[in-house]
Parts: sequence; structure tokens; C-alpha cells
Amino acid sequence: MKNETKRTQRSPEEIIAETEARLERLRLRQAKSEAKSDPAVQKLLAQKEDAQKDLREIKKLLGSGPQSSESRIAKHQAWIEKILGERADAEAQLAYADERALAADLALSDHYRKISQ
Repeated sequence: MKNETKRTQRSPEEIIAETEARLERLRLRQAKSEAKSDPAVQKLLAQKEDAQKDLREIKKLLGSGPQSSESRIAKHQAWIEKILGERADAEAQLAYADERALAADLALSDHYRKISQ
């Protein structure tokens, strides 16, 4: 099987330029590593980390996932509707319980009157 793509050999200048770029990246990586012990850099890194944390929380709230504000509002609205239904049931049961208590009080009063006569 013959390879149809033709390779071009890099010139020495291209090789030197790529090697210098790689060396610069390595120097930058080493400088970053050494700078981590500097208190000023540590403060800046902490600020960056705090900002990234805030961004994650904001994006989570504004997103469309299960922890988004819209999703949380919908869940809470369902809970509110359930609670309102339970309150309506409790109000109905309260009226019925009041009627039963009044009927029991009247029956007791009648019974006490009969006993006292």
C-alpha cells in the first residue's frame, strides 16, 4: 500500500523555532511552579479559585439542570401545592372536629341534666 501524502522535511529554522517555543513553555511552567510559594501569587490564586467557584455556582443556578433556579422553583411550587391541599383538608377536618366536639358537649350536658334530676 502506497502512501499518497507527501511529507515535507522541516527546515533547521523551523526546528529551532519549535524547540525555542517548547523551551519557553517549559520555562513558563517552571516559573509558575516556583511562584506558588510566593505569598502574593498564593493570594491571587486563591482569588482566582474563589471567582471560579462563584462562576460555577452562578452557572448552575442559571442553567437548565436539576439544580437550576427554574427546576428548584418548579419543585417548590409542587410542594406549595401539596401543602395548600393539606391545609384545605385540615380546615375541613377542623370544621368536622368542631361539630363532633359540640355534639359531644351537648350529649354530655343532656346526660348531666338527666343525672342531676
